[in-house]
Amino acid sequence: MRLLTKLAIAMSLVAGIFDFSTRSAAADQVGFAVDATGNLSSVDLTTATATSIGPTGQFLQGLAISPTGSLFATDFLGNLFSVSNTTGAATLIGSTGLGDVEGLSFNGTTLIGTNFSNLGGPTTVSAINTTTAAPTTITTFSQGPVRTMAVVNPNTIDVASDSPVSQSLVQVNLLTGTNTSLGQLPSMGAALIAALNFGTDGVLYALDPFGNEFMIASNGAGIPVGNTGGQDWLDLTMASTALDGPAPVPEPSSIALLLVAGLGLISVRTWQRSRRSTQS
Repeated sequence: MRLLTKLAIAMSLVAGIFDFSTRSAAADQVGFAVDATGNLSSVDLTTATATSIGPTGQFLQGLAISPTGSLFATDFLGNLFSVSNTTGAATLIGSTGLGDVEGLSFNGTTLIGTNFSNLGGPTTVSAINTTTAAPTTITTFSQGPVRTMAVVNPNTIDVASDSPVSQSLVQVNLLTGTNTSLGQLPSMGAALIAALNFGTDGVLYALDPFGNEFMIASNGAGIPVGNTGGQDWLDLTMASTALDGPAPVPEPSSIALLLVAGLGLISVRTWQRSRRSTQS
């Protein structure tokens, strides 16, 4: 087999490795979610499939996972719970005193929550102590009832709000309380999204009350992924983000440099051996 043919085959294998590595890294998008029956499930957001873990014993509205992998949840009364990620059982920690907390997420190591504000008052963003449930106000903003929340960066959150149009993706600055409507989220009548979170791939994922999964664009538009089984989802948290994402994957350019260098060395040695054979 000629050297050029061998190199062509090797390079095609390299391309295949690149494709496999990229798809494997992007596919690791798994979350936990709670539904209106009080059940905790794991959800594969790549395939839109849900696997039941077990009943929480509570009507939970907010769900968040800590950097160490611990699950926390809030209910319609503002109570804070720890939740077993193996059985689903919820254990009361205490009351936040914030009323219905439907948006819940970790901002670094700090648990933050947003109250529903269904009486027309401002929405409060609070830091919540995971040991005592005591809240500390971060900021407030007026944009209508908030059904779920996702952390964009340490100073910014996205929320699903019933205002200015039903239902809107709204971005909130945690330093100033200023907020911007990004666009309308996908909804069907009164079926409003209450489960929202970012994946390690940077994609904003959403689940609706019919079990539909969407990837949410920066303008709020939804790209359908599939249906998880018709569950009435109330909140979503990304399991993979708790551990700072999947194990690092070398950049394709780095892999390319290594493989090309290796192939180059092999070709040089093959050429040298071939030349010696010819000379002898």
